[in-house]
Amino acid sequence: MGNPALTVYDNPRSFLMCVYNRDRALCHRLDVTDAPSLDRCQPTCANIARTDRHADELVQHAQALEKQAASEAVPGPLSDRLTRRADHLRDLADRHHHGRIDLQEPTS
Repeated sequence: MGNPALTVYDNPRSFLMCVYNRDRALCHRLDVTDAPSLDRCQPTCANIARTDRHADELVQHAQALEKQAASEAVPGPLSDRLTRRADHLRDLADRHHHGRIDLQEPTS
């Protein structure tokens, strides 16, 4: 965040941040815009970064989807789709927690 050469956009709807570099942006393959299209974030984009807060929000959203899927008022196919989405969000959070770079010194 302290690097003035980087432009960072928070995207709370996608539970991520975009450390925008137009040359690597998947949201602007042919465009020459100097800002990301936050409504077109691609999960494989090299510009994506997640914080622990984003991962926690992914888990919270997954829990809400699972609660909704468990409702008897929700039809079976929709319940299955909500459950799959919740599983996907939990997987993203798990990948964040297992692959994150922690700058804190290890304690002895």
